[in-house]
Amino acid sequence: MAQPQNDSHEIHSSDSNVASLIESSHQAKDGSESDSTNQADRQPLNNEISEGNDSSTTGVMEPLVLSQANDSASASEKEEDEEDSWRVYLDLYAFLPPITRSTSTIDGNTTKVDLPLSDVIKSIDEALTLKAQFEYGRLGVLAAINYATISSSTSRSSFLETQNPLRNKLGIASPLRKRTIRVQGDLDVDVDASQTIFDLAMRYRAGAIQKPRMKKGSTSFLGLVGARFIDANLSTDFNIKGKSDVTVEGVKVNRSNSRELEKSSNVSWGNTWVQPMLGMFGTYAINEDWQAFAYLDAGGFGLSGSEDLSGTAQVGIAYALGNSAQISLSYKYFGIAYFEGGRENNGYSSYQSGVNLGLRWLFD
Repeated sequence: MAQPQNDSHEIHSSDSNVASLIESSHQAKDGSESDSTNQADRQPLNNEISEGNDSSTTGVMEPLVLSQANDSASASEKEEDEEDSWRVYLDLYAFLPPITRSTSTIDGNTTKVDLPLSDVIKSIDEALTLKAQFEYGRLGVLAAINYATISSSTSRSSFLETQNPLRNKLGIASPLRKRTIRVQGDLDVDVDASQTIFDLAMRYRAGAIQKPRMKKGSTSFLGLVGARFIDANLSTDFNIKGKSDVTVEGVKVNRSNSRELEKSSNVSWGNTWVQPMLGMFGTYAINEDWQAFAYLDAGGFGLSGSEDLSGTAQVGIAYALGNSAQISLSYKYFGIAYFEGGRENNGYSSYQSGVNLGLRWLFD
């Protein structure tokens, strides 16, 4: 109802709008007396509405609470949408062990080599290290490849009979079995080796989605079940150049043995096999940009040979480069051992540990 604020305002009854307003006012006044009971019932509600509109009361926060509930529901829907979508992770890394310790046995001849990192880098002909992961929801697939070919050469001017790789090939036997034969001359050894390791596994994620930036305190865990495919090839060439003298306890033996050493030998071995593999990967967000992580896997378990085992252990930290990239620094150990019928038969082993540098991209 509209009423004049004071008597100074003039109301013209001829105005149809004003007349209609006055008539409505009288009707409302008459009806108010008969509906006093209803007005009394409505009074508490009017008071509540009035209090709700008062900015000094706590009731004014009620619309905000409703808005927050809507935002929470929207965030929940957004998380569900993220879960039900594809994500691709691409990892490049460089493994830099200071020492690589290896043992190889070919046709009963065993060679042990400890190579420093500088020699390994010089010996590498080709190398590729790459890991890709595909995830939809909580399920995914991991594929990783580690490929390298190495060529190295070494020369010796003398070696002991127990280290002589040509002894079995040439049939040279010491006249005194319990004494050492020392060969003076030039021995050239050329070694070519290639190794391809391909991992293929199904993965399941528990916890938060792995991202370069994650909420502080959030965790993520991956379980891996799959197979490791390994192809390894070794080839060694031994060559004696020039005349050589064979002595036993400082006494030169007959010249025929010296001429017999002027020969060469080549031995090679290769095999391809498959190992069952289990693994896990865990991530903890230290803050939005920094993460700590750990990775473990094991394969083989002696199923493909008398000695057949491989494994990786890795722990480190990662830093976010924007929302889609991440760099990492970690300490890594990798070992592999395979022998067909024991360490005295064909096979090899290699053990490495050192710094690992990584770079990851996320595509979602």
